[in-house]
Amino acid sequence: MRKFGTDKPDLMKFQLGDSDKVYTIPLAASMPANVLIEMGEVEDNSTEAFKLQFRLLKRYIGDAADDLTAGDVRDIFEAWREASEEEQGAEAGES
Repeated sequence: MRKFGTDKPDLMKFQLGDSDKVYTIPLAASMPANVLIEMGEVEDNSTEAFKLQFRLLKRYIGDAADDLTAGDVRDIFEAWREASEEEQGAEAGES
């Protein structure tokens, strides 16, 4: 018998500013499927895409997201996208 959903998620680790605290976000293949579907439904560079990205940061890094600039959010998700493609061969919206 095979079991699914038991693997440890692959994570992107990052720090903000001068802080030593390490934050993590699951890479695309480890992200919940409903989130990837939602990502695939919004246009890149749209207001809705930005809102979704910010909600995800709030979910995974908590209140630390509140002080990020729009450029920070963009840079974090660009790094996330690159890491997801390199590590797992997956892109947002793909399963």
